[in-house]
Amino acid sequence: MNKFKLYTGALMLAMFAGAVQPVCAQNNKKKAKTTKTAMILNYKAVVVDEGNNPIVGAEILTHEGAVSAFTNNKGIANVQSKANGVVLVEAMGYEDVVINLASQSFPKVIKMKKIQLLSSGKYTHERLDGGTTGLVELVGAVSSITGEELASYPDFSLSNALQGRLAGLVATPTVNGLGNNSSSLYIRGLHGKDGNNPITIIDGLERNLNDVTAEEIEKIEIMKDATAKILFGPRAANGVIVVTTRRGEANKRVIQASAEMGVMMGTRRPNYLNSYDYARLYNEARNNDGYPDFYSQADLEGYKNSAGINDWRFPNVDFHDYFLQNHSMYRKAVFDMNGGSDKVRYSMIVNYLGGNGFEKVGERPDLNRLNARGNLDVKVTDYLSIIADGSVRMEMRDWSGLDGSSVYSALSTTRPNEYPLTLSPEILGLQPSEDGVPYFGSSLLVPNNLYAQMEYGGFTSERYVVSQTNIGLDFTLDRFVKGLSASAFITFENYNYIKHGQNNTYPTYALRGIVDGKPSFLQMKKESLQANQSKDADETRRTLGWRANVGYQRSFGLHDVDAMLAHNYYEKEVKGNAQDVKNSNTSLRLNYVYNKRYSIEGDLALMGSNKFYSDNKYFLAGAAGAGWIISNEDFMSDIKWINFLKLKGSYGILGYDGGTSFLTYSTAWQKGSNVTFGEQNKTASFTTDFVRLANKDLRWEKSTEWNIGLEAMFLRNRLKAEVNYFNEYRDDIIGSNSSQYFSILGPFTSVYNMGAVSNQGIDVELSWNDRIGDFSYQVGANMIWSKNKLEKWNEVNYPDEDIKAVGKPTDAIFGYEALGLFGKNVALDGPVQMIGDYQEGDIAYADINGDNIIDDRDKKMIGNSYPRFSGGIDVNLNYKGWGLYMLGTTELGVNTMKSNSYYWVKGNDKYSEVVLDRYHPVNNPEGTYPRLTTTEGNNNFVNSTFWLENSNFFRLKNVELSYTFNTKRGNALKKVKLFGRATNLFVLSSEKNLDPEALNAGVTNYPVYRTITGGVTLTF
Repeated sequence: MNKFKLYTGALMLAMFAGAVQPVCAQNNKKKAKTTKTAMILNYKAVVVDEGNNPIVGAEILTHEGAVSAFTNNKGIANVQSKANGVVLVEAMGYEDVVINLASQSFPKVIKMKKIQLLSSGKYTHERLDGGTTGLVELVGAVSSITGEELASYPDFSLSNALQGRLAGLVATPTVNGLGNNSSSLYIRGLHGKDGNNPITIIDGLERNLNDVTAEEIEKIEIMKDATAKILFGPRAANGVIVVTTRRGEANKRVIQASAEMGVMMGTRRPNYLNSYDYARLYNEARNNDGYPDFYSQADLEGYKNSAGINDWRFPNVDFHDYFLQNHSMYRKAVFDMNGGSDKVRYSMIVNYLGGNGFEKVGERPDLNRLNARGNLDVKVTDYLSIIADGSVRMEMRDWSGLDGSSVYSALSTTRPNEYPLTLSPEILGLQPSEDGVPYFGSSLLVPNNLYAQMEYGGFTSERYVVSQTNIGLDFTLDRFVKGLSASAFITFENYNYIKHGQNNTYPTYALRGIVDGKPSFLQMKKESLQANQSKDADETRRTLGWRANVGYQRSFGLHDVDAMLAHNYYEKEVKGNAQDVKNSNTSLRLNYVYNKRYSIEGDLALMGSNKFYSDNKYFLAGAAGAGWIISNEDFMSDIKWINFLKLKGSYGILGYDGGTSFLTYSTAWQKGSNVTFGEQNKTASFTTDFVRLANKDLRWEKSTEWNIGLEAMFLRNRLKAEVNYFNEYRDDIIGSNSSQYFSILGPFTSVYNMGAVSNQGIDVELSWNDRIGDFSYQVGANMIWSKNKLEKWNEVNYPDEDIKAVGKPTDAIFGYEALGLFGKNVALDGPVQMIGDYQEGDIAYADINGDNIIDDRDKKMIGNSYPRFSGGIDVNLNYKGWGLYMLGTTELGVNTMKSNSYYWVKGNDKYSEVVLDRYHPVNNPEGTYPRLTTTEGNNNFVNSTFWLENSNFFRLKNVELSYTFNTKRGNALKKVKLFGRATNLFVLSSEKNLDPEALNAGVTNYPVYRTITGGVTLTF
């Protein structure tokens, strides 16, 4: 709480300083009226459209946005401006009008042009070579979303907000601790054998997407086809996520302050049996294995009447209930300043984000994160502009002696009767401890005590700082050659991380028996208290990128020409790594458009990487594409309901080094383990271990891709659609050729270009928007269907086709086909199962190859782990000041194996509620779960259709309800927005116990949580 107050106070101080400074500066300017340039003049503005119709509600801004006025129903407004000032006129649906009074007089009538669809900045895409691509010349596949649209999703990781938002992008949640449960992202499916994630480029450099917040972002784009990806270098073949941060807008000044707070609640929590039910069913498991009861009837009665968590003889601990609470806190504050003049533009954003964990014993996990970013654009002369950006992210995390993974794993594996949390001194025959720390229970199997570790086991703290700096020069060289430009850009990133803490261990005592009616305890842990803190881990990274480019863009009548030659360099250094990441990309892009109807593009890129040897360090990639804007043809002029129609296609061959390890061209050995020789083994020496066998002929992985797409807008641009079909063949995939040699050879094999994967699919984006009086609405949907196939790989050529990976998807799940349970619906006299011992109540499997033996050769593809279909649908409703936004996401055609400790219960494991449905010929003859066993259950707990879960789902992902009201015109406070937001409200799926997207959530780490927040945004 103290940290929260500190950050909140600092943020409020920064907000106050930022808000007051421009006002003071403005007041100073008003006092100085001694010269003509400082004179304040009054003007009458009349704003009309091209048909001379008055435009109502047009905003006229002066004094760099500090003063504004709005036109009335006659299109008239009275404004004040300095005699040499700049006036900006804005109206929705019209191009901005800028009036520079230093070089022109104030017009009697201000005419505004409607925004031309094809020239709108909304359809302009950023390129790594320093250029931009508009809708007319675009021949590739690109999807985009603004940062403002993502801001409605309250979460610690930006990647989680992208699920269901962009056609072609799949976001799969991961299971991790507080603030670390970011999504794994995929663009257009699975491209290779593994390592299918895209790269993220933030302001020209490959960076971590989750290091930025939605408020810092202008837009996010995903590059999907060869012509879009080729300019992004050797690691771009899996797709590129391009993030452009916000920059200042000329002749405006916008100040925003926002505060948001709420709660996070776990959604689906695993349920486990109490001590009595566990002991009762554990006896049944022993009986199934041919053993007598472990717990006597008196023991069962003792557990049924247990005194609870500290009952030394019959403990009954609901670990999840005792150690976890149902909710935690979420808090956020944002301050934003944006504006500038024609000469200088600025954007400054400060963002605080904080939250707590679900643990309620010991030091509660606490996260505090501060992001600050400043982007500056300076027009030095008519031919030279400078950009200077700086950003920093500082984060502090604190928790008890155990992190989230250790806590949740212990909760899910420690049996309810394992040990009492504390023991009285009397029962141990000891004196009370002098420091007041209680004595802790344990068991002969589990020497640690979770309560002792969380409450008294010490603490852990993480600190890390990420800083970024961008410097760029843009040259307009029209004075030499019209249309010629050049730019240079350099960017740095530094990452520093340290983890430190204090680890204390207190004695634990396990009950080992009752002797003469008295308990006998064995000390399992000895006291070990750390006097000082210690450093547990640290990491330092430095990243450098730079770009130099020269471009030519010119229109000659009906001909538009665009050419760009660029060189990009990237270097990443990690302290302690044997080799730095170094790559480069020298690219040439040529684009030609005729009469705004036909566009062609050609791209070449010489990619370089230090992962290959000698002549193989470089790869020449190429791509080409063409587009036809059919709607601009004369024969389409009478079809009024089609506003825009474009057919496009592209083809390219890209190189990829992202899946290649370092130094594969060099045979390597390393210092191994310690061995001793000589008399009494007193002479020590070390082994020399083999690391890898060199292959100097290793080549780049190669991706051959083509894309066919259709873009369209109908019915006065209310209906928008884009459909793309893509096809990719990834060849020369690098892998080990171990299957070609006998296993006696050991690790003495090399890596080769030996694999190939084909991938194809379709992505679709649809939206409809309209306005009826004061009511406006928008409905959108996006989807992707994809499927790949392993064409070549390293595997033994078995005669059994079912067990071969080649010819099947790379996400194939292999396992046995379950027929049912022996004794219930399958007779025991079938084929012999060689998987493990089996009896009545165990799983029976199909003899796929018909040899009357069930073994590894009877496995087959039983499912797939990556969704065939993924999509999202969103609705945005607005009525007067009210707004309602809803987002639903879905995945179809995907499976998961229920193989975690919640479902696979065996041996001395903790019993979850699923075992209540176990099969037993007497106690539960209709049960569907395999018989309970105290062994490892090798026959049952293997991949099979018995454990295969259809994990299709639909989730209400995000909801925002808001009300925005404008204050009286002329006030410093222009707008107030009140909002409530929610995430993960519900999910529909055949999986009812755990989350279908993340089956381990709540079992091995934090659960999928539902966040509900409320807040306010003030605009000045």
